[in-house]
Amino acid sequence: MNPGPWIPESEKGIRPVRLDHCLLYGPNIAEVQKIFTEVLGFYLVERVLTEDESANAAIWLSCSHKVHDIAFAEYPEPGKLHHCSFLLESWEQVLRAGDIMSMNEVSVDIGPTRHGITRGCTIYAWDPSGNRFETFMGGYQPYPDYEPLTWTFDHFGQGLDYPQRKMHETFLTVVT
Repeated sequence: MNPGPWIPESEKGIRPVRLDHCLLYGPNIAEVQKIFTEVLGFYLVERVLTEDESANAAIWLSCSHKVHDIAFAEYPEPGKLHHCSFLLESWEQVLRAGDIMSMNEVSVDIGPTRHGITRGCTIYAWDPSGNRFETFMGGYQPYPDYEPLTWTFDHFGQGLDYPQRKMHETFLTVVT
């Protein structure tokens, strides 16, 4: 009854707002995109082209006004999880999450940084079972009638880590 603007319990832990999105790796993302857009009603928000620019190497899809609800990257093995992402409310909360990860000796993979793709601010880390997770905030609000943003493969690193403009080796190779 009559709750305050915050409670002491809300100051414990990283406190994500919700599970925000996931990135899945597997073969034939062109067909995956068709199912998600034609059958499930998602729309393409952003994409990275293959090196020869003949197809998509990665796609970001939304079924809402979020910058993405799910993403897929071309990978030879089917059914691979790259990461699950948890939404935080601000950049300060992402940085606080990094502090909490450090205080608890959680292994950080990438970050804190800002993506070029989706414009989100992020830290990637590893849970004890070896799965990558992301603490994420921001991004823009796309609409189905927007033209998808396109990145060339040679700028994929800037898409991942905008300030450093580099592709981290683990981002392309470590999946569960």
